[in-house]
Amino acid sequence: MKLETAIRETVLRDAQVVAGGKNLQREITWVHMVDHPDIANWVKSGELLLSTGYNWPGDETASRQLVRDLSAIGLAGVVLAVPNFREHFPTEALEEANRVGLPLLELPWAVQFSDVTHEILAKIINFQGAIIERSEQLHRALTNAAVSATSLSDIARALSSLLGRAVTFTDPAGHVLGSSISDVGALVALEPQFLDATRVDLPSHYRGPANRPTKLAFATADGDAQRLCHPVRLQDTVVALIWLDLADDETDELDARAIEHASVVAALHMMHQRALAQQEDRLGYALVASLLDGEFTTSASALERARVFGWSEAAPYRIGLVLIDEPIPLTTEGLERRERWVNALKRQLRAKGMPELLGIWLNQIRLILPADASVAALWEAVTDRRAAMAVSRVHSGVKGMALGAKDVEALVPTLRAGRLHHFDEILFPRALMGEADARDLLVERLVLPLAEKRRGEPLLDTLGTLADEGFQLANTAKALGIHISTLRYRVERIESTLGVSLEDPRIRFQLQFAIELYRLREE
Repeated sequence: MKLETAIRETVLRDAQVVAGGKNLQREITWVHMVDHPDIANWVKSGELLLSTGYNWPGDETASRQLVRDLSAIGLAGVVLAVPNFREHFPTEALEEANRVGLPLLELPWAVQFSDVTHEILAKIINFQGAIIERSEQLHRALTNAAVSATSLSDIARALSSLLGRAVTFTDPAGHVLGSSISDVGALVALEPQFLDATRVDLPSHYRGPANRPTKLAFATADGDAQRLCHPVRLQDTVVALIWLDLADDETDELDARAIEHASVVAALHMMHQRALAQQEDRLGYALVASLLDGEFTTSASALERARVFGWSEAAPYRIGLVLIDEPIPLTTEGLERRERWVNALKRQLRAKGMPELLGIWLNQIRLILPADASVAALWEAVTDRRAAMAVSRVHSGVKGMALGAKDVEALVPTLRAGRLHHFDEILFPRALMGEADARDLLVERLVLPLAEKRRGEPLLDTLGTLADEGFQLANTAKALGIHISTLRYRVERIESTLGVSLEDPRIRFQLQFAIELYRLREE
């Protein structure tokens, strides 16, 4: 109980504060009566000293020294019964008490010390009982939250409903992880305060073993605000901070107990969520690995699991590959950097509403991305100007995923730091330079899709003749012995099958080159 409360709610209301009036917020832990010369050795921090003044030093120097000693011990205050042995505290005692901030009270002699002791100790016991009762309520509420909570916001709301004040969780850098505040706009406006509070080096309070919560001041537009802060730890690592808004500068034991308990519940919740995330990651990585390695089994149950993770056999995708500039085998720093890359990619995929289909291979991160996704925007959001990214052609189905993996794997030797490379932009120059793999891929890309006749249409022969005739339609139709309208229909089918336009001179040159490579290979 605070001294101010005792003055307001017990017989100390009859006392007069004669010094140290600015420090009435001191906590009373016990009431002690001492009336012999060795006062300082008989009291402890937090006690309220009752004295008749019978043995108060008559010497001015000794009187001042006693006040300094009692203040250094940490007394809640000194109550002097007047005017039997002393009319008032000595002037030098008042001066010294005001200087060191020790509260001095003068109580009428008629008020018995036993009444003071009884009422204050009863208040302290009742107060402690109330704290225990409310602590039990908090314990039950937070235990229920630990079982039923799906987020840190659920835990924050459970605590806020009992304390009547806002509760917020942030990461150690100050980014909001969850809050009892439901107004998103208000929460966004608050986040810079937490970021500013954590930019400075955290007190040693957070670096060492678990300690009591700390009260911190925040500068706001409406003036200074106070928040109680406590770390959330997993083993020895601070993984989050819990912040309790205070209505004023005052905080009590219940606030401290509440956020200490909430920090344990939050740690359990985060540990559980981390375990779930790790399990999902393992399953997701296994799915992506099986698709890209061409080992996926197309059973009904396997396809259903794939749909749960966001992959559909019918949907078109591109395969992305991020090459991190870290040597193999990866060092501890390299593993941490790869983990940061994975987390950054996941955040961006979630923000853009895309499935988190990722896999990890040493210093590579591979992704399965919807065909309509803006890969350039994704890359711009995550690039550190050191890693590089390759993107495949559009593919669908189980076999298509394996082809996409081959696309990006073929680009790895040509990747340049800080750049995004598309399959088509690099494939043809490499084929021209004589790379056998690139030439095979070019043929697979621009010729083999036409090798199978569609509805009896000899599309491959038609493309070969077009290439030979310089894509002159009239000459090609004459060489094939077909009507030019039939040729135009076949051209549309070729463009649709290959996903290109024969009006593009660059595509024509690539097709001519690919046709010659195909003929050489067939011969």
